[in-house]
Amino acid sequence: MRKLILASIILFSAAILPSVSYAQVPFGGFEVSIFPCTCTGQFLHYFAPLYLGPFPTAGALTYPMGAMTAFLFGMLHPGAWTLGLYTPGVQACWVWAGKFCFPLPSLGAISPFTGTSL
Repeated sequence: MRKLILASIILFSAAILPSVSYAQVPFGGFEVSIFPCTCTGQFLHYFAPLYLGPFPTAGALTYPMGAMTAFLFGMLHPGAWTLGLYTPGVQACWVWAGKFCFPLPSLGAISPFTGTSL
C-alpha cells in the first residue's frame, strides 16, 4: 500500500510541474558550407556564427531539398546571412558510408520559412 501511495505522489508531482515546449524557434547566422545527406534527400547547412539565443555559437542544421522559401532572396547558399525558424532536436541527416547509412549530428531542422540576405 505504501508503494502505491508513493508512486501516486511521484506521478502526480511530475504531472503538475509545468513544461515548456516550442515547436519552432528563431535562428540566424552566416552559412559557411553545405553537405548533402545522401540517404535522406536533405542538406546539412553549417553556420558560424549561429545565433540560437543570447550567445553566438557554431553548428549545423538540416534543410529538405524541395522546401520553398518565402523571402526575397530565397535559396540558402554559403556566404549569405540566413534568418528564419528551426525545429530543435531533429536529427534527420543520414549519409551513405560503405554498406550502411550513418547519422550526422545536427541541432535541428530548418523550416521552409527561412531566407537569406543575398
